Amino acid sequence: MKNKSKHTSLWIILLVVLTGCNQAPHEPGGTKPLTDSEYQMISRDIFSRLVPVKGELVYVPVYSEIYGTDIDRKIKLSATLSIRNIDMEQPIIVSRADYYDTHGNLIRQYLDNPLELRPLQTKSYVVEYKEAQGGTGANFIVEWTSQQQVSEPVIEAVMIGTSSALGISFVCQGKVIKYLNP
Repeated sequence: MKNKSKHTSLWIILLVVLTGCNQAPHEPGGTKPLTDSEYQMISRDIFSRLVPVKGELVYVPVYSEIYGTDIDRKIKLSATLSIRNIDMEQPIIVSRADYYDTHGNLIRQYLDNPLELRPLQTKSYVVEYKEAQGGTGANFIVEWTSQQQVSEPVIEAVMIGTSSALGISFVCQGKVIKYLNP
């Protein structure tokens, strides 16, 4: 009888834990990604007059497709470029987020005007699954500056895709190719 009671208690605990894991936390109004209009945009004219103290030009590898089991079979991926201001006190300004293909040809400029990322704010850009122009050697060039000393932002790309029953996901870190200190 003691053993049966012990098993029943374990099942109840397991049920509570599993049920708790499946419930989404309640957030008033829910969360949704910010649109460009919800970020502080800066005109190119004003941006050109700012005096940066720190900044970088960053290369971020992006794979819109990868080779599968052989060279004739490619797996398409969606990619998300994530630019995260990790400084807890100062903003940064992102002035460039350009997407290039395998051959170095510019595909898309994601920014018309520079945008400010407040402390701990993130901006993401998505290269959709169906977009195959980038190829296996696609990349982003991201430029950011700050008028104060700040922690360098985390800039990375997250790729995800599926092929048959196979799920693929991985992250690529950005690499500084030029420091923009005055």
